[in-house]
Amino acid sequence: MKVLNSLSKHAHLVMAVCLALGIASCSNEEEIVSQSNNNSSPEVEVSRMSDWLPGTRSASDGLADMPVLRFQNEQVYNQTIEKLSNMTKENRDTYFEKLGFDGAYTLWNRADEELEQIFDTEDTLRIEKLINDYKVKYGNVFSFNTIDSYDVTPYFTFTDNELSLVGNIKGYVVIGNTLKAPEVNTPTYEVDEEAVSTRALRPGPIQPGYKGFRDASVTIKNGKYRSTMTIGRIVNGNSFAVEFKTKKKVVFWKKNVAAGYSADLSMHSSKFNHRNKVFCPYGKEISILNLRIETVGNVFDAHVDNFTSSRGKTVGRQAFKNIKII
Repeated sequence: MKVLNSLSKHAHLVMAVCLALGIASCSNEEEIVSQSNNNSSPEVEVSRMSDWLPGTRSASDGLADMPVLRFQNEQVYNQTIEKLSNMTKENRDTYFEKLGFDGAYTLWNRADEELEQIFDTEDTLRIEKLINDYKVKYGNVFSFNTIDSYDVTPYFTFTDNELSLVGNIKGYVVIGNTLKAPEVNTPTYEVDEEAVSTRALRPGPIQPGYKGFRDASVTIKNGKYRSTMTIGRIVNGNSFAVEFKTKKKVVFWKKNVAAGYSADLSMHSSKFNHRNKVFCPYGKEISILNLRIETVGNVFDAHVDNFTSSRGKTVGRQAFKNIKII
């Protein structure tokens, strides 16, 4: 009987301890929630353009009705850019979905997915009509290549890598209490060498930050996909860089697609001889080399080997002589 009484007392003691721990746990959770609610001032929130446009601005252009992301300050803006840049596409999609923001990034991806379905149409005779309908549908949202009419990639009406990620469809964001617009409010079209040779170029902005060298490209084909690697430089810097592009082509039409890349690159001159591996992660296009131009000189030879794209298994290689730095 004493043993039973002892066990009963022990059981009550255990229950009391568990109950106390449970109450403490609930108290801690409530405290965390309370702290979270007390710090409810959002670092990033969805606002409306009408809240930030000057009172004299006409609403006829539709800007007033557009959503826009408001960042608490410049630091939060930069941190968000860095965080999103390092995310996978799936995580970026989830981020904007939870935020409830249909901006430049989200709208472009939806339009691109629709264009991808058109390019996968088996009836090639219908493609031209589908593409024409597509360009009419998105003509007031995006810009289409006026230099190469066979390039049906939707382009933003502005040129800014950061704002194409966090801006609205016109490239606007709010930082603190200041409305920020794109500095370059025109699109930057991509132009293939074949398009340049057959069409007169119209004045327009060049690809910002990067410039490819003449006769320094190698291309591989994987079914409908065509990937090109071009040796070049950073325009406003003093470093070599490599640009990677992939296009999907059906009949005459083509569109830009994302891919990942790798290649072995050797560069030789009278003062330099080096070989290194170049990687460019999925969705990126420029790989900046840790190599200054004066280290190599103004003229050099190069050899590309084991150039591959995530769009297929084809391997590319090519040698280049007397590449001139421009």
